[in-house]
Amino acid sequence: MSEPMARLWSRRVSHAYLLAGPPGAGQREAADQVAAALLCPQARDGIACGTCPACRQVAAGVHPDLIVPDGHGIDAVRRTLALLPLRPQAGPRKVVVWRDADRLTPQAANALLKSVEEPPPFVVFLFTTDHLTAVLPTLRSRCRVVPFRPRPREERARDLAEATGVRLLAAYWALRVCGDVAAEARRYLDEPGCAAEVEGLEAAAAALEHGPLTAALDAARRLAEWGDKAEAAADVLIWRLRQGDAGDDPGRRLGWTRALAAFRRAWQANANRQLALEVFAWRCWAVTRGGGPAPAATATGHATGHLPGMGTGRVPGSGSPGRPGIVTRPGP
Repeated sequence: MSEPMARLWSRRVSHAYLLAGPPGAGQREAADQVAAALLCPQARDGIACGTCPACRQVAAGVHPDLIVPDGHGIDAVRRTLALLPLRPQAGPRKVVVWRDADRLTPQAANALLKSVEEPPPFVVFLFTTDHLTAVLPTLRSRCRVVPFRPRPREERARDLAEATGVRLLAAYWALRVCGDVAAEARRYLDEPGCAAEVEGLEAAAAALEHGPLTAALDAARRLAEWGDKAEAAADVLIWRLRQGDAGDDPGRRLGWTRALAAFRRAWQANANRQLALEVFAWRCWAVTRGGGPAPAATATGHATGHLPGMGTGRVPGSGSPGRPGIVTRPGP
């Protein structure tokens, strides 16, 4: 949390804050940090010490004066309101962290209004949202809105990699799969399948960078087996290629970007997914070797179900004889 942001609660603390920004902008993490700062007896300039028993309890979600409602309906509101009059047990404040305020039902949000406007003097509300305009206007007007701007995913991935000790590619992949929510990405990194997916992405990148076209197409077929994650895999592959030795060339970067854009159009149009990935892989493979934008001829691949060179006995882009029929439209 930045020092300017920390100053918002290092002096006069408001009764309610609404931390708002697009997914991945950091408002969720900031809410946890603010809660720790408000409950930490050794906080300085709005930043918790991070080592005292109170900070450890907040991190574990077991601090007696931290309330994190487990729902967005009227029952969750009633349970929370019943706890508010009880005085803090460990310090001078009680903090309510309510995530995704935009998901509160109208009945629940309306039931909160009076308590948010006039809470007990020791209570601080911390709401978060990814969709500010979806928060009930009367609730929004009772809070001090703190806007968040998204940080580049690569920057957040570096922070995550440093905090967890994983490779940068793994952190970037986890953030992409988890909608840029750092807490969920941390948990995803611990899942057995995540490491295998990262190895698959590294192998696919190596095939695109250094392998023959057959290896690139084989990698595309393997990615097609990832189901809905294949779209995220294509996105991360482009980022990974830009980190490689060829990534400094403007022509290649433009070509990869165009290949990804064409793939997304095909994906959203419900094209044959394996074929879309094969065309994407061929374009990226060709760009990596040519240093320029991907050949426009591949656009016909989506319409015809064939890559350029099909039926000619030549591998597209290789300039030499290859195995005829490398790419065929998969059966139903």
